[in-house]
This record gives sequence, C-alpha cells and structure tokens, in this order.
Amino acid sequence: MATTPGIRHLSAGAGRSFSLVGDAVTFKAEPGDAPDAPLLFEHTLPATLGVPPHRERNREAFYVLEGTLEVEAQGERYRLAPGDFLELPPGVPHALRNPGPGPVRVLTLVSPGHQHVRFFSTAGRPVDDPTHPPPLEGPPDVARLVAVGRECGIEFLPPGG
Repeated sequence: MATTPGIRHLSAGAGRSFSLVGDAVTFKAEPGDAPDAPLLFEHTLPATLGVPPHRERNREAFYVLEGTLEVEAQGERYRLAPGDFLELPPGVPHALRNPGPGPVRVLTLVSPGHQHVRFFSTAGRPVDDPTHPPPLEGPPDVARLVAVGRECGIEFLPPGG
C-alpha cells in the first residue's frame, strides 16, 4: 500500500495504548511536535470504573461508540449512549463513570492534546491489547496520579469538587 505524507491510517485496535487504573486508552491522532494540535484517543472503560472529578486547561469532547458513559459536569449529569456527543470547554470540573453492565468505548478529542499524551504515557503503562486492559492490582497510587496530573495541566478535585 502506498503512503502519502501527512495521511495516517490505523487499523482497528492500532495505535499506542496505555492502561491506567483498569481502563485503556489508544491514541489515534497524536499532536506530535505541534503544541496546539489535538489528541484523539479511544477510551475503553470497564463497568463501574470511572475518572474522578477533575478540570483541565483543554477543550474535551466525547463521542460514545459502545455502552453508556455518565459525565457529571458543572453539577449536571449527562447519560451518553452510542452516537451521543458531549463537548466541554476548558476549566469545567467533570467526572466520568461507566454504570455498566458492559464496557464503554468512547472516542475522546482533547485540544490541545500534548499534555494528555504526557499524562497517559507517564502515569499509565503500555499495553498490547487495549480491548482487555489489565485488572487493578491493589489500590491505585493516588498521590502519584495527582502529581503527574498536576504536571500535565490536569487538576484532580475532591469528590463533589
């Protein structure tokens, strides 16, 4: 297959993948050296898991591919089904949760995306099969996640924060 500069094609499941606290992210479009370029990644979140309350300096958008994603943003709860889309401006406190019963797959766009690439590649661990993220092995190192998040422009908040 011929390749044209600037065109990127990935097969299903391809892309750099990282596991973090029982979930998996697979980068589809990375910002590279362009500091203001977006990051597009597929996020697989097993049932009952989520991302705690946080805010960031980036614009973030979610498009559900499979399952159900609950997003609490600025005190409102959104229940997203396949085909649903939600966009958040920078600085909006939000949390994500998969209410189950199965996994949720979400296409997430973060702009600019370089700090999220750094967060996932620093706090997570590389995985070969993002469809089966490794299960949690004991409690997560919350202090490390908070510190790495802070370095990457993500501020984790106390529950209800």
